[in-house]
Amino acid sequence: MSCAMDSHRRCVWVLALLLMASAAAHERPPFEVPGVNERYELVVPVVTTAPIVDGKLDEPVWSQAAQAKIVRQVSPSLGQLASLPTTVLVLATTDKLFVGFRCPIASKDAIRAYETRYDAPMRNDEQVSIFLDTLHTHDRAYGFTVNARGTRADSRFGNERWDAQWEAAVQVGETEWTAEIAIPFAILTYDPRQTVWGINFARFISDREEWTLWAFHPDRPSDLRYMPHLVGLPLTQKRNNDGPRWLLKAFSVADHTFGDGEGIGNHYGLDGEWAFRQNLALRFVVKPDFSEVEEAFESIDVSYVEQFVPDRREFFVQGSEFFSEVAVAGEGWRRGSDPNLFFSRRIQRFDVGMKVTGVMGDKRLGFLSAHNFGDHEHSFVVNVAQTFGTRGRAYLGYVDALRPTSFHRGLLLGGEWRFGGQGRFSLRGSYARHFSSDDQRDGGAGSLRLSYGDERWFVSLGWTAFSPNFRPFLGYTPRTDFKRFSLFAHRSFRPRNSNAYREANLSVYWRRGETFGGRFFDHNYGISGSITLRDLTEVSLGWERNRHAEYHIRPEPFDDHSLRIGIDFGGNRPFRGDIGYIIGRAFDGRYRQPFIALRWDKPDGSWRFRLEISQRHQTFGDGSRQTVRSREISLTRILSADKWLVLRYFHRSGDFTIKNFALSFRLKRQSGEELYLIWGDPRARQTRNRLIAKWIMPFRF
Repeated sequence: MSCAMDSHRRCVWVLALLLMASAAAHERPPFEVPGVNERYELVVPVVTTAPIVDGKLDEPVWSQAAQAKIVRQVSPSLGQLASLPTTVLVLATTDKLFVGFRCPIASKDAIRAYETRYDAPMRNDEQVSIFLDTLHTHDRAYGFTVNARGTRADSRFGNERWDAQWEAAVQVGETEWTAEIAIPFAILTYDPRQTVWGINFARFISDREEWTLWAFHPDRPSDLRYMPHLVGLPLTQKRNNDGPRWLLKAFSVADHTFGDGEGIGNHYGLDGEWAFRQNLALRFVVKPDFSEVEEAFESIDVSYVEQFVPDRREFFVQGSEFFSEVAVAGEGWRRGSDPNLFFSRRIQRFDVGMKVTGVMGDKRLGFLSAHNFGDHEHSFVVNVAQTFGTRGRAYLGYVDALRPTSFHRGLLLGGEWRFGGQGRFSLRGSYARHFSSDDQRDGGAGSLRLSYGDERWFVSLGWTAFSPNFRPFLGYTPRTDFKRFSLFAHRSFRPRNSNAYREANLSVYWRRGETFGGRFFDHNYGISGSITLRDLTEVSLGWERNRHAEYHIRPEPFDDHSLRIGIDFGGNRPFRGDIGYIIGRAFDGRYRQPFIALRWDKPDGSWRFRLEISQRHQTFGDGSRQTVRSREISLTRILSADKWLVLRYFHRSGDFTIKNFALSFRLKRQSGEELYLIWGDPRARQTRNRLIAKWIMPFRF
């Protein structure tokens, strides 16, 4: 290992020691939070008579509820008073938490709510949300959202694919709409010894595009350290909960291809989960599903390098939030840029899998194993995370892939420490070492990042190094053999009182790297800005230059640059879209690319239409030319809250041809029952006469 990597390893150990020594009292925002006491607590009363969940909030029991008020904006005017304050009522029984919202409105017609499907994205809808930090670790929370149509969505610690059984109902009047929510304690993961939770409430006022939040710090609105304490819950009585603890999902898949390559395939299996304690759960799978039906409309891969496609297999999706440190993380260009050892799609076919997840005090635990007995292949993953008050956390990951003729195992250590006034500074680091019988996979990687953030500024300085042979057998590492420094700075502009615009943003970045042998790797820099007008039209402009080495293609580096302008219009109105134009230079040639994307949602939520058109005109260094065109049309018909049809057509031409048509019927019920019926092959490069059906039936006891 090089001196640079040894130095980085010492830095990570120092960071771990600092984390172990750090702890702090609960953070508070700089303004009053209506509804908390002097200890920053919301004390929930426990009642003997549970309210009926009908959305009316007119039962006498609600007069006993604790009351909070959402009075401040997160957007567009950060920290300013909300235009329509929202009242929140909270009470509990021995087995459920009840929350009610009273949401004033300008008029009934002012409400915009399109989504009617359970767990579908509701970004543009009038909605209310509850956030629960049941672990009280200040770094992740449950989310429960209900829109003004009564449509529900939920997430666990950031995993939006998590589904649970809870109740919600709404009533819409002329001057306000109300929501009533009941959350069973049995669906939550928590340590019964930890009787204090974090809690927060939010509302999106659709006609004003205004996000409001109960408790937050203007510097970091999403920082969970500022969630008030929820106390008074009867958790000590919930050690041996009498609710359903077993969940079994039986699934069956049938696949029939017509014409060339005609054939019939079928598959069946069982996914299960046993919550044997409130803080621990066992998940298992027998005869896993490899049909990837859930990925059918993910995307069509037209890239020249490996495309990151999230794993949609039930066994890996459920509980994945307990493996977030050791697994691949990040978005966009940062995906795979930090050390990681585990990408679940690397585990292909196997016979049996087991997963244990849970919490113990301030520790979050995850253990996974997958076994292919026929080929004698076994994989193991361990993830342990520990928080230290509101100031820091540390984590440890271990991955072992046993194969008949080789071994591959890795160890990851990392942590984060916040310091300075209000914790505005953050130091984060991680180091991963992969050991393998294959010399091409035996190496290490590390990263260290110092950042600062307040209400208007965010600045990050980072260093990352991937050794030439850091290629974890079960990891996702698109690039290796580099050492890179990076700088990112972002400035937000939010007017206090202005009729001209809602907000503006300016960002700059710089990255420079070299290989471990001292050769040039890359040098990137750019600047971008955007302004959002009062009518929610957003205008953006960006320029970047990217000098990068591709030694597998040629010894000289490429010098690419681009200028992009875009206009996003429509806000959350039924018809909206964005148009843009890009000009630049790539791989020794020049190009220009106009694009347009249009979206329309019928106000009652029954129809959805999407259209995307792009056309790239490329002139190469040798004078040759090429035009690549792509068109995608999607039409969705919502039949009911749990049934819908999707028709999609995709056509690409110019470099290679893709012509694809597919029709799907989807059923997803609140009970967990699901049905996929697809005609066509949405991920294929040519239209295929293929019929796929998948049925999932849950059993709870």
